[in-house]
Amino acid sequence: MNDAPRPQFEDVADVLRHQLSRRTAIGGGAAALTAFLAACSGKGSYSDKPANKPAATKSVQIGKANIPTPRDQTVIIAQVEYTVFNSWNPFIPNGMSHSAGLETLAQEPMFLLNLATGELVNWLCTGYKYSAKFDELTFNFDPKAKWSDGQPLTSADFKFTVELLRDRKDLLGGGGDLSEFVKTVETPDEHTAVIKMTKPTPRLHYGFIAAIAGPQYSVMPAHIWKGQDPTKYRANPPVASGPYKLKQAIQSQKMFVWERNPDYWNKEKLDPAPQYVIFQSTAKQADSASLAFERAEFDVGSIDEEHAKQLRNTGYPSLVTTQFHDPNPRVFWLNNDPARGVMAEPKMHWAINYLIDREKIGNNIWPVKVPPAQYLWADYPSNDKWSNKELAEKYKFEYAPDKAVKLLDEIAPKGAGGKRMYQGKAIGLEIITPSPVDGQEYAIGNLLKVELNKVGVPATLRSLSGSVHDEKFQRGEYDIDSQWAGAAFDPEQMYTDWESSKAKKVGVNAVDKNKSRFRDPKMDELSAKLAQLDPTSAEAKPLLDQALEIYFQKLPLIPTIQTGYPSYFNTTFWTGWPTDDNLYQVPLNWWPHFMFVLGKLKATGQKGPA
Repeated sequence: MNDAPRPQFEDVADVLRHQLSRRTAIGGGAAALTAFLAACSGKGSYSDKPANKPAATKSVQIGKANIPTPRDQTVIIAQVEYTVFNSWNPFIPNGMSHSAGLETLAQEPMFLLNLATGELVNWLCTGYKYSAKFDELTFNFDPKAKWSDGQPLTSADFKFTVELLRDRKDLLGGGGDLSEFVKTVETPDEHTAVIKMTKPTPRLHYGFIAAIAGPQYSVMPAHIWKGQDPTKYRANPPVASGPYKLKQAIQSQKMFVWERNPDYWNKEKLDPAPQYVIFQSTAKQADSASLAFERAEFDVGSIDEEHAKQLRNTGYPSLVTTQFHDPNPRVFWLNNDPARGVMAEPKMHWAINYLIDREKIGNNIWPVKVPPAQYLWADYPSNDKWSNKELAEKYKFEYAPDKAVKLLDEIAPKGAGGKRMYQGKAIGLEIITPSPVDGQEYAIGNLLKVELNKVGVPATLRSLSGSVHDEKFQRGEYDIDSQWAGAAFDPEQMYTDWESSKAKKVGVNAVDKNKSRFRDPKMDELSAKLAQLDPTSAEAKPLLDQALEIYFQKLPLIPTIQTGYPSYFNTTFWTGWPTDDNLYQVPLNWWPHFMFVLGKLKATGQKGPA
C-alpha cells in the first residue's frame, strides 16, 4: 500500500483490557493484569517494610534443598502442582505444565508490557507499525534473535505461527482475532513480516504483547514444528529463544531444572546471574510448605500470608513481601438472557448490586485488605483515563439493602404465599463458582446468597470444579457466577465481547464470547464505532463514556473488590527482588516478565548445607 505508516501508540490499559478478554481472564481464566502500577504499592494491610516489621531477632536455619544443582547458583520457585513432564505442546489440553518455566524463562514475547512502570519493551521485535487505514500491520524482528538450538529466529517463524493458528481453530489459541482479521502474512525479508487484513483494526498487535501473563500468541520455531501434527507433537525438549534452556524434568520430584543458555542472543540486555532456575511442586500442607520457605529451601513462593505474618512477627530477617493488585477484580457474572427470568431485568442487577457489602468483603473475606471496585479494571493510575467520576457518582455503588428491597418490590412483588413472583412464577436464583468451598470467591458468593435470602429471594450456591463449571458457565446455565474478570486493553475490548451478535441461546456454548449473554442495540452501535478508533484519540472518549454509562445502567456483570496478591521472596541466597519501594518489574513468577527479575538478582555468597 501507499499509505504512510501509522505512528504506533501504546498505553497500558489499552493493551491489558484486550488481553484479558482474549485470554479467558475476562471469562474465568488465569489471574493476570491492567496498567501502570506505580501507585499500587502501599495498598493493602500486608507489609514487611521497616516501619511495620519487628527488628530481626533470629537467624535463618537453612535447610538442605533437594535439588541436583549447587544451591548458591540456583533460584528455586515453588508455586504450582505439576502433572505433565514429557510434553511442551501449548496447542492442546494438558500438552504441557504451565508455570513450569517455559513461559517464564524460554518462550520470549515479541513485546513486553511492564505493568509496574508502564513501559512497553521491544524484545523479539524492534517495533511495529500500522498503515494509515489500519488494514496492514508490520512487525520488525531483531536480526540478532535466534532459537536455543542456534537457528535464526525470523519472520518465517512468525508467518508459520500466525497461519497455523489462523487456520486451525481446533488448536488452543487458534482462530480468534487471527481468523477474523488476518488475510495474508508476507515476509519481504527475514526480519520483516506484514499482515494484510480482511478488515481494519487498530488492535491486532495486542495479541503479541506479554502484558497479562504471556502474550496471546507466541512465535514458534517453524523448523521444529513444520510437518508435525500439532495435536500430537510433544516438542520435548522445547526449543525456544530465552535466556534459559531445559536441562531436565524430574517427575519423581515434580521438578523442572533450567540452565542458563551460554549462547543466549540478547545478553547485552539480559544476562541473569543465577546459573540454574528450578520450578518445583511443594508440600500441599501449608505448614510444611511454609517451613520450607523459612528454611530457605525455596526462594520464591511456598508460603501464604498467614504464615508470612507469623514470620514477620517473630523477626524473621529474610522475607520480602511485594504487593501487587491483580488486574482482575472479583466480580459477579450475571446471566442477562430472558430465559433466566428476572435476571434479564436491569433493576434486578441493581438490586443485587445494593446487596453487596464490599467493605466486608475487602476487610474480612479477602486474605489481605483490599479496596472496593466499581470499574471492571484494576485501580492503576493509567486506567483513570477510562473512568468517569461523574458517572461513578451518578451510579453510586453502595451497600443499601433498603434500596434493593424497593427495586425488588417493583419487579418481583411478593404474592399471596409471601414469595416474590416474576411474570407469575416464584423466583429463585442459582449461584455457581469455580472456587472451592474454602475459597474466597465461594465466601463472597455465600455472602450474597445470605443477603438475597434476607430480602425474599431464595438462592443456592454451588462450588463446581474444572470442566463442570466451565460447561455450565459457557452454556449460560447459571444465574450468578462468583469469580473474576477484568478489562484488558481498552474498554472497547470489553464492549465488543458483549455485542448482541455474540450472545448464544442458553444451552449453547458461548465459546468465550458474551458469556453473560448481554444484548443492547446502543452498545452494539457504540462498539462498532469504537472498533475503528485509536482508543486514546479525542473522538473515542465521548463514545467510551456513552458505553460506560450503558454498562452502569445495565450492569451485565458487577465488580466487588480489587484483588490483592502479595509475592514472597527469600533473601538468604539472592537479593534484588522487586519491593514496594522499588517495583521495577511485575513480581509474579509465572509471567514472562519474571526473567527481568532474575536479571536483577545478585548472589549473597551464602552456601547451602553440605
